[in-house]
Amino acid sequence: MSEFENITKEFIKTHEFPAEVPSVDYENNEKSFRPSSESVLPVNPEKLQMKLRQKFADINATAFSNFAQMEVRCDIKENTMRSYINGRRNIPIYAVAKFCIGAKLSIETTKELFKLCGHIIDANYYRFDAIVIDAVKCEDDIDIFYESCKEFGLQHILKKMSRS
Repeated sequence: MSEFENITKEFIKTHEFPAEVPSVDYENNEKSFRPSSESVLPVNPEKLQMKLRQKFADINATAFSNFAQMEVRCDIKENTMRSYINGRRNIPIYAVAKFCIGAKLSIETTKELFKLCGHIIDANYYRFDAIVIDAVKCEDDIDIFYESCKEFGLQHILKKMSRS
């Protein structure tokens, strides 16, 4: 049984989510950490972004024939994607969601990219995560994903997504 098998549009409609949208903020991501002899240092957010940029570049090169196709399927402008890949801009969680949906990635790859963005997907806790997982499972296109966000009460994040 897949960990996301129960995530459907019906589940999203009826489930009581503790939170709507995860918050991942690389700009203000200072951590206080005092290591003990058993502890492992937390991964540096810049290193995660570097790995995420590389994954974006690799997937972009294989999933799309050109930037124009990526722009249409992911609703991410070419110059914005180039800024992400070149490291001029950090890749926000909303861009990761749009990229996973537009590139028709697997759930495993989607989870990996979100983790590199600093977020572990929890589709039982966050409504946004459930909508993303359902869109990936159903291979929805970006317009259906946006409609699902509206339908399930997350229209306020569409503005944030349109900036990426």
